[in-house]
Amino acid sequence: MTGPHGLHLHTEGSGPAVLWLHGYTMDSTVWQPLWRLLPGHTHIGVDLPGHGRSAPLTPGLTLPELAAQLADIARETGARRVVALSFGSTSALQLALQEPDLVERLVLAAPTLAGTPNEDSARLRYRQLMMLHRLTGPGEQLADLWMQSPPDIFTGTLRHPALRASLRAVVARHGWAELGNRAMDALTAHRHTPDDLRRITARTLVVVGDEDMPAFVRNGELLRDTLTDARLLTLPETGHLPLLERPETLAPTLAQHLA
Repeated sequence: MTGPHGLHLHTEGSGPAVLWLHGYTMDSTVWQPLWRLLPGHTHIGVDLPGHGRSAPLTPGLTLPELAAQLADIARETGARRVVALSFGSTSALQLALQEPDLVERLVLAAPTLAGTPNEDSARLRYRQLMMLHRLTGPGEQLADLWMQSPPDIFTGTLRHPALRASLRAVVARHGWAELGNRAMDALTAHRHTPDDLRRITARTLVVVGDEDMPAFVRNGELLRDTLTDARLLTLPETGHLPLLERPETLAPTLAQHLA
């Protein structure tokens, strides 16, 4: 269904509501294997702007504005729990610090802080995607380039061929309009400071893979040391997408944290 602000919501289950925010070039369908392991909740997957079945990402949309849109969804659905992965965690952090009374439980996997240094290989790959988009337009060639290593965003999925194939199908249907209109610029211009992060009151679980890129490992350690109520969980033999790579391993911990 379409929720506030033209954002598509994929809803399953019954019980306390949990808001799920996916990574860049993904959509809410990636959560279904994990949702099946977490009965007793109403799972609400949000297709972020420009992703999945949501409205296109509007050039000029800022991170605080996106967080305000997500806050409207949280209020409308009664969701007080938020689970986010990679790019989605940037929005989740902004939501939690902007509306601290709205978010009670927070899960941040491969945490991505706005304005912190990214991996050089990721910046290079994004520039390559923009160049390829100018030459060829959208298509599967962009998905194949995006999933190459480095950067090691999808490297951990090499251990899980079925997962890798399903993610490739999701990424292949991404529209990539942001490469042409630079609509991501305003979102990524924001910066999370330590003082910002200290405004978050939610009980927080930070999840990183031990084989993730150094920038995201550092982000996890920073959140553990900065937030008022945060625990850091490091998963062995896991890359940048721990919630997708290790759903069976993480499900009991997530169930306990979200209870």
